[in-house]
Amino acid sequence: MSQGPRDPANATAQTGNDENALLVLLVVCFALFFGVFNASALGVVLPDIAADLDVYVGQAGWLMTGFLLVYGVAIPFYGKLADLHGARPLFMLGVGIFAAGSLLSGIADSYPLLMGARLLQAAGGAAVPGLGMTLAIRAYGPESRGTVLGVIGATIGVGAAVGPLLGGALADAWGWESIFLVNAAAALAIPVAMKVLPRDEDTVGGDLDIVGGLLLAAAVVGLILAPTEGSRSGWTSPFAVLGAVLAVVGFATLAWHQRRSASPFISKEFVGNAKFVAFVTMSLLVMAANLGPLIGLPILLAAFNGSTALEVGVILLPAGVLTGLSAVVAGRLVDRVGARRLARIGGAVMLVAVLGLSSAAGGEVWPMSLFAGLLGGGFGLVNTPLATAVSRVVRPQLLGSGLGINSMLFFIGGSLGAAVLLAFAAAAGASSLNPLHDGAASGFSNGLLAMTLPLIALLFLTSRLPVAVREEGAEPAVSPAVATPLQRGWRPDCSIPWAPEVGRSTSTASVER
Repeated sequence: MSQGPRDPANATAQTGNDENALLVLLVVCFALFFGVFNASALGVVLPDIAADLDVYVGQAGWLMTGFLLVYGVAIPFYGKLADLHGARPLFMLGVGIFAAGSLLSGIADSYPLLMGARLLQAAGGAAVPGLGMTLAIRAYGPESRGTVLGVIGATIGVGAAVGPLLGGALADAWGWESIFLVNAAAALAIPVAMKVLPRDEDTVGGDLDIVGGLLLAAAVVGLILAPTEGSRSGWTSPFAVLGAVLAVVGFATLAWHQRRSASPFISKEFVGNAKFVAFVTMSLLVMAANLGPLIGLPILLAAFNGSTALEVGVILLPAGVLTGLSAVVAGRLVDRVGARRLARIGGAVMLVAVLGLSSAAGGEVWPMSLFAGLLGGGFGLVNTPLATAVSRVVRPQLLGSGLGINSMLFFIGGSLGAAVLLAFAAAAGASSLNPLHDGAASGFSNGLLAMTLPLIALLFLTSRLPVAVREEGAEPAVSPAVATPLQRGWRPDCSIPWAPEVGRSTSTASVER
């Protein structure tokens, strides 16, 4: 008897435990590690780059700002194109472009050449997070979703942990160029990816809404540029003002375009899905509270404690290690205890951590290392359940763009958190707002205290997460036989996850409460 069109989640669930699925996950994690290492290692060598290429440190900072702008714009484009044409070819293309940009960065002998190579890096690397998660989820099937995303979260934690440490060691031994040359090794994933990445993707087809994509790109550029340049050069600086204008005009025009377009760049299923909107908002909030301190702490440690790049890497090592461990634990537990409980525990731990960091700022390094470790551990407990929840409230055919939007907001949140913290840190003569702080590095203390606000909002929104998953197998089956989502009975605010194995009885399936 016919079972309707083949669903990628259903089709791959049958082979979720085989060796091929493991290879898919390894390929994704291998490529993702270099992307995270690339970001976390660069910060410690920016002064060296500025000196070697004879530019101001502020100008060298555009090597990070430009990367962020291109990365933030490209992520949703990759996700949308994956829905239309498949994630497999785009993932391999992105890894290849990232590796080429890394190689060119390593041999660049001038600032303009290095800047161009960094932008190329960003254009390729943006394919890896969202599309990597999409491919890994499809390879393993819905019943292993939490575990898969936990392993991916652990990879991010390891990359963030070893980045400053390994980056500092490489720069000391062979110069800053060696960091980029090491990143070019990501290309080694491509031959394996060609053999193991799944080909049987079910795409939605159709045309790309170029106008909507460009409007979203303008809004994202503005949203990253305004706070980044505002905290660095002042809120009335030309780039900060330009960013604010782009953000306001871009989002307003995008909202108008969304209502008029029959097939907009951001699917109407996402905009009308209250749970999806809540979950991706939580991703933005948690990353703001996590990345802000991780970017601010190396500056704080260098300025007030005299720590070298290598010492900063050692001090922050517990943060990366605990992020990885807690992400794996959360991935194994999320289907049994539910996303809400884990996210609330993780959010509370992060809240304690940023309060501790605010109190310890400018003092001894061991309390800051301890609280940074707690921050990483709490982040892992929040991030994996969130990514799992997002993947369960979108159709399999829209998984690429759904995870792409989540990754984009995750990334924007980190940029906003870092900008806010650094803006507080730059306030000269500021008095400490934290009564437990002794007054040293009061600007950093206030910036870290500000990180409590997104965490409080995060804890409030956790009520939208599922309490638990009752299951003997995986997720409830939804018939794919009818053409459109609404005809299939899919509702934008539905919290029921999508189908596992073909032909699975709904009587044994899971239901999220």
